[in-house]
Amino acid sequence: MAAPTALRTEELSHLRKRFAQPKNKGDKDPWKELIGRPVTSTRPLMDYHDLLLFILAFPRDAEDHATATHELDRVTVIAEGMVRRNETHRHALYNSGMAGTTSCAHFGIDLVRWLTRSHTGNVALDSFAGEEDTVRSLLVALAAPAEREAMDDVRHGSIDRVRSASSGDPLPWLLSGMDASSASPPVRQAMWTSMKPYIEIRSERSLLSRTYCRGVSADRHYWTGGLRSKVDGEAIIRTPLGPPTRLSTTQRERAMTAARGILIGYLRETDTATLGDPNAIEHFDMGQGMGITLLTLPPDRRTSFDSYIGYVAFSNSVPVAYGGAWVFPGKTKVGINIFPAFRGGPSSFLFAQILRCYAQRFKVGCFEADNYQIGHGNADGIRSGAYWFYHRLGFRTTDPSLTPIEAQELDAMRNDRLHRTAPSVLRKLAAQPMRLILHEEHAPIIEPIDISEAVLHHLASLPDRDGPSALDACVKGVMRALNVRHARSWSDDERRAFEELAPAISLIPGLGTWAPKKKIDLVGLMRAKGRMREDRYINALRDHDLLLRSWKKILDDMQ
Repeated sequence: MAAPTALRTEELSHLRKRFAQPKNKGDKDPWKELIGRPVTSTRPLMDYHDLLLFILAFPRDAEDHATATHELDRVTVIAEGMVRRNETHRHALYNSGMAGTTSCAHFGIDLVRWLTRSHTGNVALDSFAGEEDTVRSLLVALAAPAEREAMDDVRHGSIDRVRSASSGDPLPWLLSGMDASSASPPVRQAMWTSMKPYIEIRSERSLLSRTYCRGVSADRHYWTGGLRSKVDGEAIIRTPLGPPTRLSTTQRERAMTAARGILIGYLRETDTATLGDPNAIEHFDMGQGMGITLLTLPPDRRTSFDSYIGYVAFSNSVPVAYGGAWVFPGKTKVGINIFPAFRGGPSSFLFAQILRCYAQRFKVGCFEADNYQIGHGNADGIRSGAYWFYHRLGFRTTDPSLTPIEAQELDAMRNDRLHRTAPSVLRKLAAQPMRLILHEEHAPIIEPIDISEAVLHHLASLPDRDGPSALDACVKGVMRALNVRHARSWSDDERRAFEELAPAISLIPGLGTWAPKKKIDLVGLMRAKGRMREDRYINALRDHDLLLRSWKKILDDMQ
């Protein structure tokens, strides 16, 4: 009897497409013929690994799920053996994110600090990718005075100097020096970025691996009808959303680790995953096996005017997508990133559920996809035809001059099922953002960056233009105008939020003449920006029409 043939990438790609189609009764499962087949090279191993994750996320039945789970364990054993026995294989699996392999990338200082605390022994400093002179000058500044000359000795490389100064454990030494150097998180991050440390991570069989990263447990859903059925996006978005799932402290910590771990597995990072507070997590069971974990920035790291709420989306507890929304009255910017292992699945269904979550949780009436998301300066967006992905869910171009081009392409697709929009046409369509209008928000369209621009010029025009004096003058002026006598009873986060919003509030002429109710509402709005979650701030801002109209007039007058 002939030995079974080794897995090949070509057949795995074909079987992935077959799996996404509906299965007829009595049909064989071609992918199950792969079970137990030898894997002798790394490319098929990685492809098979991702096919198994795809099946775990979207199984057609319980047998699919059980078989894929067992095979994923076998793939892990194979990967571990390859890494242990063969240097060429070890190098080929580097940065694959698979359990039993090693990754190396530049991550932010806050994420690295968390890694060193929660995964001791599996994280190490590998190298610096910043300019040598910059790296060395910062290391000299971090060193004790008596060792600075030695740290600056060009006969030794920067990484060797750090290893010598730290007795061979440079990462804790570097983090400790950074934390002692500045009280400002943005300054520390800027220093860290200029040095660009590369961090080596051994994932093992943990939530830091793509193989075993799982989120909040959910009732399993089986995709018996295949993955390519037509999606009624509007109906999904309008389906009532239930309350968030009640999570224990342990479940919250696991959800936070899963959000960070899956991004690390793909060598990615978002502020909401890195900085998010587990206590502020909200998880929604969307039905059909899908869950969405919402991630909120802590009060001292938030954007000033809109509310950046990130997410990781799960199918049968397997993380399949991530992104975020920047919630603001008038329009909310939104984005989605399907992890590569799950492309070719029910992407429209996933995004419709994400829009449903944000629309109902934060009362969003208008979503905007920026032009990068749909392909402007984004080759992947052009290749994937992202414009039509958003169009199928109801998004439409914001530029009326592009409507005839869109209509012409729609006619061509109706007349020829094989028609594909040319890349040159997609680039034209992607020149401007797209919007999905669910309901009228009755708020002016304001870009938060324009408010920031107005503040910049306002502070520069004050007599005392140095930062602290100008900011202090703004805060005191706003407190007087709003009849705030003192803030001693407020929390530290509420005071900070008030102070950070004050420069933008001080732009408003005649603020002191506002009606008492409007002043009280504005003070409550500013304090709400400092609460654990941002929903109260979002609602208060949306309801404060006088503030929004005042900002809009200021911005219009600047043009």
